[in-house]
Amino acid sequence: MTAELLNTIPEFSATGGIRLAPGQSTIPVTRRLLKIIDSSPVQRLRRIRQLSLADRVYPSATHTRFAHALGVYGNILAYLRRLHRFPAFADQFGEKDYLAIMLAGLLHDLGHYPCSHQLDHLDEFPAHELLTVGLLTGDLTLDGENLAEMIWREFAVDPHDVAALLGPAEALPEHLKLLKQIIDSPLDADKCDYLIRDSFFCGIEQGSGFDRERFIANLEPSYERPVLCIHEKGLVSAERFQLSRYWMYRSVYWSHTVRSFITMLSNACHYLKPGAIEPSDAWNRQLLGYNDHNFLEWLLERVSPPGRELIDMAYLSRRPYKRLYTVAFNHEPRTYHRLQEEKVRRPVNQWFIEWAARKGVHLEEHHLIWDVPPIYKTNSWESFPIKLASGIERPIHQESPVIEALGPAFLQGVRKIRLFCHPRLSQLLEAHPKERPHLQEFLK
Repeated sequence: MTAELLNTIPEFSATGGIRLAPGQSTIPVTRRLLKIIDSSPVQRLRRIRQLSLADRVYPSATHTRFAHALGVYGNILAYLRRLHRFPAFADQFGEKDYLAIMLAGLLHDLGHYPCSHQLDHLDEFPAHELLTVGLLTGDLTLDGENLAEMIWREFAVDPHDVAALLGPAEALPEHLKLLKQIIDSPLDADKCDYLIRDSFFCGIEQGSGFDRERFIANLEPSYERPVLCIHEKGLVSAERFQLSRYWMYRSVYWSHTVRSFITMLSNACHYLKPGAIEPSDAWNRQLLGYNDHNFLEWLLERVSPPGRELIDMAYLSRRPYKRLYTVAFNHEPRTYHRLQEEKVRRPVNQWFIEWAARKGVHLEEHHLIWDVPPIYKTNSWESFPIKLASGIERPIHQESPVIEALGPAFLQGVRKIRLFCHPRLSQLLEAHPKERPHLQEFLK
């Protein structure tokens, strides 16, 4: 690997650019890159909101995955400029490797469809990651455009190599695991964009509190294993980066009202009419053709009345379900674990339906819905090494009491099981506050 490699890749010296805010001023682009950006599979991301239903809580959160994709691409150029200074990194890779990770950054969200993060755990909807791979490898095409052929033609890079960097790290050769860290790690270019972008468009300061330039300027490859680390000169930037992630989860991604809307939507899909969806490549293409609005309108017509009520309240009239119970792991770990099982949750709903009936209020099953965080979201808090001036690498939490405290604080924020209820039940309980039983009474 020569020091001149970056000079041989046109994207690092491009004079043209795309204006992008916040966090970055101009994203440098070349003609060949613009052909990828202007393709149908990428342009459709202009119609997909980054935070789906969060705009019901933060009205200006209407930014798109297209802008995010450009932001991640710009970050990856900055990451590579920084990391290329280290022989431990640069000597392992050639031009095609750099091009592959650049394209992986630009195209990493390619398979997202409206509300995909909220729906792709359901049987009827495909995992967006699989759609991304399908579009990258040419197994799935849109509007007659084969993105894989375009990548081959413009960059002479195997699209499967790009897709591999977005797949599981275990399947990669050891040196490519380090390259993958740029797009998928605790310090990756993805988080470095969406934390700032989401914070800005939600109108809150929590996610924009770290210095992006200082953060990137202190990234280094680990000499002990294929991971990225940060030099101790960037410790404060790393702390603020992790704090931004923690604050955004607490105030936006996992806030109770946002979770209410998300849970209402995913539960509405349980009421899809038989035959409404037949999983196939044709269905995948149809799904990728929707924007946020016409997808929800399409869905509204293909669910039975309970589903229509949920979508109407979440999408058309903005009437979120109210919190009935919140069980935090740090307060009641045993109860939390028990409520992860549906058979334990079901009798709680039934009791309230029968109790409301005795008060003259009719409730149906879909008027009480549970939000149970997926286990993979609540297992652990990601960590990374810090490189001391002496060259010794230590886990970041051993050098920073702030980050050591963030792990438990993050898990405390996201490990919450909530029972949401229709406002009709909430109003009834307000009229009879002493009759609401404690959850433990159901679980004895």
